[in-house]
Amino acid sequence: MKFIRKKKYYTGVVYEWNLPTGSTCPFANECLVKVDRHTGKFDNKSNQYRCYAAAAERFPAVRNHRWNNFDFVKAGGVPTIPQKAEAVRIHMSGDFFNQKYFDMWLTICNNNPDTEFWAYTKSLGYWVNRLKDIPKNLVLTASYGGKQDHLIKEYNLKHTIIIKSKSEAINGDIDYNDDEARKPNVNFYLLDNHVKK
Repeated sequence: MKFIRKKKYYTGVVYEWNLPTGSTCPFANECLVKVDRHTGKFDNKSNQYRCYAAAAERFPAVRNHRWNNFDFVKAGGVPTIPQKAEAVRIHMSGDFFNQKYFDMWLTICNNNPDTEFWAYTKSLGYWVNRLKDIPKNLVLTASYGGKQDHLIKEYNLKHTIIIKSKSEAINGDIDYNDDEARKPNVNFYLLDNHVKK
């Protein structure tokens, strides 16, 4: 079980909790990429755009780290927030893979009220099932391009849309370092990382 301290990109003392891409993303659609745990071979399921987090899994150490975290929580383990963490980004890679795991994070957030948490997710059903139970220190962002996109409008969920160029950002800001993702009730855009700007 391991958190990663990120000294660049984010504001403040931020740690990430990561899982394997694709294999933990039951509702991914447009971005779905699975990476074989042992070989590192990519299985790109989509023609829309690739999951930006999958690229790092070509490195065995990254794959091992993410899969070890996955094994840990599947076996009932609960991550312990690092003492120095001011904030935690849940899943720079991976997603909430079932309701029990989603609920575990709600408990972690409630048990660490002075720590900021945020996450992008396409596992919108798990979120909707707990709309009244989301702690104030957790900001969730629905990421368009999944199998449950209809729930975004139906429940007025905070969301982001991936765009190919800056000119597509209409009535919203582009988030370059997760600052917008960390704000409650603010919708925004993300630039596709695989498009040359």
